[in-house]
Amino acid sequence: MSTGRLVIVTGKGGVGKTTVATALAAAAAGEGKRALLVEIARPGRLASVLDVPLLEDEPREIRSGLWAAQLDEERCIQSLIEKLLPIRMLSQRLLSSRTFQVLCAAIPGILEAALLNRVRHFVESTAEGAPNYDLVVLDAPASGHSVPLLSAPRSLSSLSLLGPLAETLRRIDRLIKDPERTAVAIVAIPEDWAIAEARELRRELAALEIPLLPSVLNRVWPRRFSQGEERALNAAREDGSIDPTLLLAGDVFRYHRQQAQAAARQLKLDSGERPLELPVLFGESMSLGDMEPLQAVLRGLVAHA
Repeated sequence: MSTGRLVIVTGKGGVGKTTVATALAAAAAGEGKRALLVEIARPGRLASVLDVPLLEDEPREIRSGLWAAQLDEERCIQSLIEKLLPIRMLSQRLLSSRTFQVLCAAIPGILEAALLNRVRHFVESTAEGAPNYDLVVLDAPASGHSVPLLSAPRSLSSLSLLGPLAETLRRIDRLIKDPERTAVAIVAIPEDWAIAEARELRRELAALEIPLLPSVLNRVWPRRFSQGEERALNAAREDGSIDPTLLLAGDVFRYHRQQAQAAARQLKLDSGERPLELPVLFGESMSLGDMEPLQAVLRGLVAHA
């Protein structure tokens, strides 16, 4: 069966994960693909980044080729239960009872499985034999919550569940472990705490046998000076021929560039591949219209995915 591709974007909070996910989906749409951007977090940032009213569980077309949705936990649970209990009266009774609330609390991972099942539906949905979406980009929770989310099918399978739920878990697990259909992009910035978190997350996801894309290094400062200009700046520092304020500005650029180079070397240690470097965008806010420099770089990741 022909299905779309799923790219899961995650990383520590504060690294621009939602921005990268949005730019990736927009880049895919710009390449003529039908792209769906899905956010899990509630309340989330996606609607404000896209500059649209609050998003809902059903995808909404934002621009040509680009759709967006925000998953609703209750809706995802309801969808899963109605699939497991097709007799509407029974499913409604279960969903309205405190028994089910207790069940969710007693079985860690059932909510995460319901969310992933909804994502699987988006990936596998078709019309006239073709995928509804060529690419589904999941703006996943921050790294501390992504591992429990992606390990939920395996965790629940250990309970020796049978019947429709077991089959649903197997289908989810097959999807997120299939390198032909799914891959995870881990986002970091050139800061020690973010690089350490990204490297640890990569090791954890690799242990879960989840396919991984090259890491994404966000907010990389550009290289402003050639080697000759570097020598000229050093000479000017010695003879005082340039205003110290301008020298300080040059030092700031060089410091951030050196940080980015060191971060890229660290990320390469785990994957063997140099991370994809996204330029820092100077500005107080970020909207879809500001992301073209990021999209230009991420088009390579679209092809890789």
